[in-house]
Amino acid sequence: MIMVPATDLANLRTFYLDRLGWKSWGPDMPGSFMLRAGTAVIVFVPRNYLAAESGIDLSATPRAINAIFVDTKADVDTQFAFAIAAGATVTSPVRDRDGGLYSGYFSDPEGNGWEIVWSPVMRPDADGGLVIALPRKN
Repeated sequence: MIMVPATDLANLRTFYLDRLGWKSWGPDMPGSFMLRAGTAVIVFVPRNYLAAESGIDLSATPRAINAIFVDTKADVDTQFAFAIAAGATVTSPVRDRDGGLYSGYFSDPEGNGWEIVWSPVMRPDADGGLVIALPRKN
């Protein structure tokens, strides 16, 4: 589970559920909401509550950059364009990157960082979890 501090849960809920079309996961809870991304669960929690509970200074964003791995380079282009059309902000456009990666970075309405990425060695499997397929050495 990845806990993401949020300032405006209603705006984030609209962005992820209504605009991006992601599905909420778990019971409907006032004051937070959860998403399932492959085998990971992402929960958006009110910033002040999470700061008080964790004792961690949450004044800086983003605290992490979340990555969604896809099957093809075309999937990167499609999902990235969809996120931008939904209101995400481009922080680094889609392009070829180190290690043979192909990806683009964006932030959601509260500045949380996301990368949509295709990798030549890491791919989502049937349940959405990552698998590593390193080339065999002879």
